[in-house]
Amino acid sequence: MELSFEKDELLFSLQIVQGVASERNTLPILQNVLIRAENGKIEFSATDLEVGIRVVVIGTIKEEGSITVSAKKFTDLVRELPSKPIELATTANDRVELTCGEGVYKMIGISDEDFPEIPTVEGESIVIDGSILNSVIHKTEFAASRDEVRYLLNSLYFNILEDKTEIVATDGTKQLALTHCDPLNTSDETSGFIVPLKAVREIERTFAESAEVKIALAKNQLLLANDNTTLTTRLVEGEYANYQGVIPESSEGRAVVTKELLLRATRRVALLSNPKNFLICLEIDPERITVSANSPELGEARETVEVESSTGSVRIGVDARVLTDVISHIETDSLIIEFSGEFTQFAVKPQSDESHTCIIMPMRLES
Repeated sequence: MELSFEKDELLFSLQIVQGVASERNTLPILQNVLIRAENGKIEFSATDLEVGIRVVVIGTIKEEGSITVSAKKFTDLVRELPSKPIELATTANDRVELTCGEGVYKMIGISDEDFPEIPTVEGESIVIDGSILNSVIHKTEFAASRDEVRYLLNSLYFNILEDKTEIVATDGTKQLALTHCDPLNTSDETSGFIVPLKAVREIERTFAESAEVKIALAKNQLLLANDNTTLTTRLVEGEYANYQGVIPESSEGRAVVTKELLLRATRRVALLSNPKNFLICLEIDPERITVSANSPELGEARETVEVESSTGSVRIGVDARVLTDVISHIETDSLIIEFSGEFTQFAVKPQSDESHTCIIMPMRLES
């Protein structure tokens, strides 16, 4: 095999696939990127058997062939090369030789014989606007559990309803984020699917600039593709948590406040919160929201933010990390806080956007 690339094109493609290949994998070939040149097309592929990705690479084929090589070392090397054309060739005993300017670099590869095949989106698929796909991920992914043992919550749930598809993430204890888009009517009439968090992050990164993304379901796998890239992921099997039961049907009070003012106040006050639980207090009344914290080890802080409007009063304890995360993912200038009591979960929503709701579980305030 003999290929040539411009550095920027090569590095861009390697950065896409490197996130999937894992150095921690016990199978050496799964730490590698597959380089394949055939039928006039160059493709790079990587997989960890859960998530797989294949991307078409811009380059020149002088001789077709295939090989696998360490994804991390290859990417690190290309990143450090000067901005000059890069020649790649395979030599005897599965060696890969890179030539750039005055430098020659030889890497040990592995034959592609045992590299897993990554499926292709074929037959019927649905098309979603790329900006919508990335928006629903941005609005929800942050609320998913980071505990890999809780695999059902270490994910994003797409609940396919007749008139819409709800996308939800929750850690099961502190927060939940919910949004929706047009119904994703798949051919197999599935009622929904659960996408692991690693795949969600790769989807967001891979298709960040895509105008349209094709989506298809095949057995227990989800396939997504644009003109140059195909990403596949094994779906999580099981029944997702009953998230509807966590969302309050009504509220007794409602406050509208400027997003940035509340976010900055919360961040500042949180610096003096108890580092064991990051507990802060929100006191909401018809004129203001007071954010405060008191820690025996650090001191105390108190800051007031004027509200745009408010009905009712409440005093709520909350994890400052959760609150700042939620506020940061609100995409409007002002947000709405809907509450009912000190010990009742409350909702944070963007103003003038009914498609996005975040639920926060309160913490018990110290007396």
